[in-house]
Amino acid sequence: MITLFREFTKSWVFKGLMVLLVASFAIFGLRDVFGKMGGDKVIEAGDRSVSANEFKAKFEQYKQGYSEQNQGQTLSNDEFVESGQHLQMLNELADQTAFAAWLDSIGVKPSAKMIVAEIAKIPAFFNSVTGRFDKDTYRMMLARNQMTEKQLEDEIADQIASQQYFTAAVAGFKAPRIYAASQAAMTLQNRDASIFVVNEKNITMPAAPTDADITAFYNSRLQQLQMPELRQASVVRFDPNDYLKSITIDEAAVRKMYDDRLKTLVTPETRSFVQVTTQSAGDANAISDAIKGGQTPEQAAKAHKGQVITYDQKPQTAVPDAKIAAAAFGLKTGEVSGAIQGELGYAVIRMGDIKTGATPSYESVHAKLAQDYVKEQAANRVNKDSNTFSDAIRAGKDFNATAKELGLTVVKLEPMTAQGQTNNPQANYSKFAPLVKAIYDLPSAGSASDVEELGEGQYFAVRLDAVKPAGAPPLEQIKGELAQYWMAEKVAGLVQAKADEALARLKKGESFAAVAASLNAPVKPLNGLNRAMVQQSGLPQALAGRIFGGEANENFSVPLNQVNIAVGHIDAIHQADAQQANAMSTAIRGQMTQSIQRDIALTTRNDARTVVKTQLYPNTAVVALGVTPPDPKTIKTEKKLK
Repeated sequence: MITLFREFTKSWVFKGLMVLLVASFAIFGLRDVFGKMGGDKVIEAGDRSVSANEFKAKFEQYKQGYSEQNQGQTLSNDEFVESGQHLQMLNELADQTAFAAWLDSIGVKPSAKMIVAEIAKIPAFFNSVTGRFDKDTYRMMLARNQMTEKQLEDEIADQIASQQYFTAAVAGFKAPRIYAASQAAMTLQNRDASIFVVNEKNITMPAAPTDADITAFYNSRLQQLQMPELRQASVVRFDPNDYLKSITIDEAAVRKMYDDRLKTLVTPETRSFVQVTTQSAGDANAISDAIKGGQTPEQAAKAHKGQVITYDQKPQTAVPDAKIAAAAFGLKTGEVSGAIQGELGYAVIRMGDIKTGATPSYESVHAKLAQDYVKEQAANRVNKDSNTFSDAIRAGKDFNATAKELGLTVVKLEPMTAQGQTNNPQANYSKFAPLVKAIYDLPSAGSASDVEELGEGQYFAVRLDAVKPAGAPPLEQIKGELAQYWMAEKVAGLVQAKADEALARLKKGESFAAVAASLNAPVKPLNGLNRAMVQQSGLPQALAGRIFGGEANENFSVPLNQVNIAVGHIDAIHQADAQQANAMSTAIRGQMTQSIQRDIALTTRNDARTVVKTQLYPNTAVVALGVTPPDPKTIKTEKKLK
């Protein structure tokens, strides 16, 4: 497949198709791609909307953030859509868009001056030398992030408007004292309880299951026993790193690389200078005389309607006007030029520091060139062997034999699902999506794939060794495991019945100690418990919840696990010390205030979505990411999500 594609891309047919494709985009535009989905909008909220292209750009930023938070792990767009994360981002973006639209409708909008001031504070836009906001750096960073100046300014405006609104909305608000007092009293309240544990020691163990029991159990669990299709395959990988050690460095070839790359290896001469531009020769001469007389370029420019441009260690190619560049690189340090006629006007230059260019010697760059040579040769070997292997497989040759002839290693993979999951925790192929797809694209056991790209210069080919169809495993194959599960279920039922019996006896009036003694279960006192200490004590959460959720003298039971059930009694409830509760309420009031303020913000955003009649088009979002919607029928009749 890879070989055929390489050959096809070199043909005149492919080039002609690309010309037609570009022309069709120019004539018809991209709107037709989304035509079946009612336009290219992903979100509509009042007078605002988010287009498919805008959503895609924001999604790429979302993916980058995900990768940074997960130690470089990357997921494909298909995987993001399958996990539903695109919907999470879609809803977050809808909240922002709807709230911004609502603020527009009530007239909350920052001034242009405030927007510019906020942008000027962003460190990413500062010049690394001057430490100040730099317009060129600003534009470069925006281009790198595929964002226009207007898009950033709109986002900053929305952030300022949102901050202004919420600052005003919660100004002076504090959580009521009773809220904090109630929380403190509940947290510091102490409780005494007693428990004993009912388990398999308190029951008569059931007899081993008969064949009829296991068969009935198997039939009743068929739905849960269903397993996905498993495929086992063998793989041959073409990795440049595997060839590195076998490559001998050809010094003549490395020397030729040096000669070929010499122009790119040279460090050009750089200069720092100030250029003052003007529209007439007379003004330029006056500016030149003023600077030579001791004025600064800024003073001279102001007096003669000039404009100052500063160059900090730039090569000649970085000066846009070729005539001015040639003149500048002919001056000496400290020298001030006369009037220079450029392509668009006149200029005067005051020369600053000059750093002479340098040409590295062959010896100084030999190690790097040799490393590049080895990598290039390894890549060539990968290309050669992968093409040879591909040709052999297409000619019907044996997968293993071909690999052996080329000195390649065949690795047998673990049986895997269509998602790359295996029963071996150390073997997870889900991160190798192209590999898994290639295995599941093969028609039957014994068939082999063509050479496919794995990424980072690596290629692979797979042979399907075996297919285990989806479905429940045969009864005889799992009979032993079923017997264990049957026994565990029976034991759990008997333990639960014994615990229920003990609880019923307590409710009828028997003493806690007497019931525990009849079961030979030791009573464990749990005295002086409070909610703060429970989190550090290791007490099971279910048990702690039951103790703090009941009333004094109440009996209860709660499972600790499948075969251990705690039967308990709440002995006493001791209210919090008033002085301690008062001190805590003062300390936590600020936290409760912030929590309520967050709830206000969340409620306001949700209400804004309703007020501006927010509509989401998830299928358009999916198509924008290059993923096929799960149900093709929904593309034609896409419903709006609110």
